[in-house]
Amino acid sequence: GNTERLGKTLTTTFSISMFVGIIITILGLILTNPILTLLGTPANILKDSEVYLRIIFVGTCGNIIYNGMNGMIRGLGDSKWPLYALLISSGLNIVLDLIFVIVFHWDVAGVAWATIISHFVSGLVLVWRQADGRYGAKIDFKNILKIDRDIARHIFRLGTPSAVQSVAFSAGMLVTQRYSNMFGSNFLAANAIIMKVDGFAIMPMMGFGNAITTYVGQNIGAGDIPRVNKGIRLTTIMAAGTSIVMGAILIFFGKYLMMAFGVHQVVLEMGIRGLQFLAFFYVFMAVQNVLGGAIRGAGDAMTSAITSIASTLIRIPIAYILAVVPLKKAINAAVEAGLFASYDLAAAAGVGLDNYMGLFQSWAFGMVIGSAIIIPCFIFGKWREKGIVSKDKHKEKI
Repeated sequence: GNTERLGKTLTTTFSISMFVGIIITILGLILTNPILTLLGTPANILKDSEVYLRIIFVGTCGNIIYNGMNGMIRGLGDSKWPLYALLISSGLNIVLDLIFVIVFHWDVAGVAWATIISHFVSGLVLVWRQADGRYGAKIDFKNILKIDRDIARHIFRLGTPSAVQSVAFSAGMLVTQRYSNMFGSNFLAANAIIMKVDGFAIMPMMGFGNAITTYVGQNIGAGDIPRVNKGIRLTTIMAAGTSIVMGAILIFFGKYLMMAFGVHQVVLEMGIRGLQFLAFFYVFMAVQNVLGGAIRGAGDAMTSAITSIASTLIRIPIAYILAVVPLKKAINAAVEAGLFASYDLAAAAGVGLDNYMGLFQSWAFGMVIGSAIIIPCFIFGKWREKGIVSKDKHKEKI
């Protein structure tokens, strides 16, 4: 009955994650060079970028398996282990970065291997949690090639909002990455480190968002609306408080975290400035994650997805206005003043690169926009009507 279907759902989710990961890996390896060309990757880092991207594509399966198993475990009411797996992955990533780059001198390849190993570990942790039947069913590894079509269709239907969100996020990241490439290898090095430190710092906010999704779904299903109200309120307060603490840590001690990566002074200064600036806006991300998670938990995944898409895509024009336009103006002004014979020579000399903060400002703007959209959606939106249970059964408003 239900146990058998749950087992088939676990197995089908694992199988789909594995197959999709393999397909993306193959396509990624084939399209690596065209992607780098499209992004306008600087010539001096093109070879390293190719090595990095190919290794990352090899590890796609680990990341996709983590996401698939993460959704299953949270759906079964366990919001702790997805967070534990993410913490393990992020901590391992930083440790392996230091070992592979500083001790083994693998440079860019070391960073890439650290990333995919940590992704695989996070995926395997969640697979292990679902392999022994502790949730009432387990993955049937003997039949992972047998995909249940009805369950697969249901998974794809439920996953469509998240898939659309991921595609939009990836598209936005590709465009902003192209902008980032205009600011040279020093900025790219600083940005890569910021993303690692930032990723670790925002995990608690992501954890609160995942936890409230499970919490709201369970309590709406039980008809305990007052408990839902209290949970959302307390989780928002805790997430906001945690974001302020994490932001303060990065503002006052972020310099030492950046120094641990052994970068030279220019990269260090750019990284510290960007990291400290972003830390001021973590509270907006915390609010968006919690309220978006609550809305998802009530059964309205599309509203949360649209909010995330909007906060991602708005970064593109803002980054162009605040970073790319000033960069181009500075280069053109230098050429017109006779300081350089051509635009390319002025760009190669680093003219205008001090406008890189416009990129970080666009990320901060995205956080603010995301929270500005989700708050009225949460207060006035119709997501309450899309709860897992009907309004007739539970008339009390959230």
